[in-house]
Amino acid sequence: RRRATKETAIEVRLDLDKGWAAEDPPRGAGSVWGSGEAATPSTLRAATERTPRVSTGVAALDRVLSELSRAGGFELVVWCDGDRHIDDHHTAEDVAITVGQCLHEALGDKAGLARMGCAEGTSAGAGASSGSGSSGDDDDDDDDD
Repeated sequence: RRRATKETAIEVRLDLDKGWAAEDPPRGAGSVWGSGEAATPSTLRAATERTPRVSTGVAALDRVLSELSRAGGFELVVWCDGDRHIDDHHTAEDVAITVGQCLHEALGDKAGLARMGCAEGTSAGAGASSGSGSSGDDDDDDDDD
């Protein structure tokens, strides 16, 4: 899925049937020179270097998306170019919208999903933990006393 606004250009690929990977191995020179496509800096770099699967230019957002993909066990490839020289707001907003749209499409009717999770981690010396759960029952009345 691609999204282009005045502030950002985004490309997201999400596949629930493929596993998580932090980066892609080099594709080799033949992938660039033999393809007939224009050799751009990013395609040349991908031919010779390992390339990250998530590259938004916002380090914290890259870590969050990579961990989401790793914890969920699905492939997520995100590339974004935006007005980060101004701030990270539009990049984060537009990437989140696009990833959300991809997840919505991929999950379909969401049958069989368990709505629960937990996570903990550290970043830059700060620790955090979180847990959530839902039985799917919207009745909040606990009359079991």
